[in-house]
Amino acid sequence: MGAMNLRRIGRRAGFLVAAMAFILFFPFPGLAAEPASNAANSSAKELPLQLPELSHNPYHTPLAGEGFRTRVFGEKIVVPPKDRRSVSAWDLGFGAYWPSPEDAGALPFGSLYFWRHPDDKTLLRAEVAGVYDDVFFARSTPTIAPFEGVLTLTNFTLPIARKELVDGKALDREALVWGEAYLGFGIGLRRQVAPGHEDNMLAIDLTAEPGYLYFSSSSDTADSFVVPRDSFDLRGHLQMRWDALERNILDLPHSGFAAGADLIYGIRPGWRDWGVNGANSAAEGREYLSFSAYGLAAGGVPFVASDRHRLIGTLHGGIGHNLDRFSAPRVGGGDDPMGEEYGSTWRPVIPGATIQEFIPDHYLIAVGEYRWEPIFFTYVSLRAAVAELDRKRPHGGGISREEDVLSSLGARVTTGFFFGTRLQFSYDHNFGVLRHGERGGNEVVVHLSGDL
Repeated sequence: MGAMNLRRIGRRAGFLVAAMAFILFFPFPGLAAEPASNAANSSAKELPLQLPELSHNPYHTPLAGEGFRTRVFGEKIVVPPKDRRSVSAWDLGFGAYWPSPEDAGALPFGSLYFWRHPDDKTLLRAEVAGVYDDVFFARSTPTIAPFEGVLTLTNFTLPIARKELVDGKALDREALVWGEAYLGFGIGLRRQVAPGHEDNMLAIDLTAEPGYLYFSSSSDTADSFVVPRDSFDLRGHLQMRWDALERNILDLPHSGFAAGADLIYGIRPGWRDWGVNGANSAAEGREYLSFSAYGLAAGGVPFVASDRHRLIGTLHGGIGHNLDRFSAPRVGGGDDPMGEEYGSTWRPVIPGATIQEFIPDHYLIAVGEYRWEPIFFTYVSLRAAVAELDRKRPHGGGISREEDVLSSLGARVTTGFFFGTRLQFSYDHNFGVLRHGERGGNEVVVHLSGDL
């Protein structure tokens, strides 16, 4: 990103922070102005006092679920403690891209989110969007303790033709309407870890995931394209999640670490050759293996004794064998949930790329972020990322895979917003994506979320 773009982003972020003063006159999640007449009798007096003045040392960033009271622009603010064992939320957003890749100038996203962890024996986590669902349920009983039974459901059934992008151009001749659904069952082991919040867990789960894939052509699909046969897909899935993060009042990672890994082995009985003139051999997709892992760390800035300044870093990697368009990981841009929630940190994101732009056999993505807290409900971030992956490129009249490196720079503002919502606005410039024959592309993501 050029210096001019950085200056523009800095000015816009400054305007947004100043505008947040108006938020104090609207409902904020769990936040209310304390009536002066009731101040003497308010139980909020028992809550810890956090003063926003920069001269106050040490300043303690309000953490997720904490109750506290403070003053902002002379207004008394009370945030009561929040029970995070039960969460219901919604989110909506879109990613906008320019120069625009074909069929991907603006891409919307949205879902409902449910988290239920009433005790150490039960956990429900669900993202629900109808055409996309990801549900995890675990329950332990005295009969199987310390183990737990696990049920999962994942599906992606978007009822429109999906096209791969190569150098930002849509491969119309290979357009397909296709979907997948998996129902999993198995066994797991879970225990609470430091710092001890209800979402700080170490879990290992082994599930069998029988599924079904269906396919049909579209009006753009070439006559020579052999549509894959509808197929059962039986997967074995070994998953590990370790979350030891403290999160701030807007659920951004504040300190600690998270890590995880997924190993998937799948087999599709009856799989056949598919693609243009059946160019993709059934033998190269009938039996496949995929491994991915990630790590995240968050903490203070060295030699800076202030909670207002944080450093966050993530590393995602993946590799597989016999992966095809329907089993390989989908890696790209869009909303980046880096450390914000127990079950979403595993998602690899390449800032500045289009949502699900790449389908690599292997990838490695590193993202570093510096975050500043000018006020307790607003966070301004600068970030840099670099990704190495094999992506499809046109070559000799056909398409082949080529190793490439994609780097990006960007900025993000996350803030409490009107009517009890959270607003996130980010801009990233990726120097490695290809658009209209030239390198470089821009992405803006706007994400709005709130409690149900």
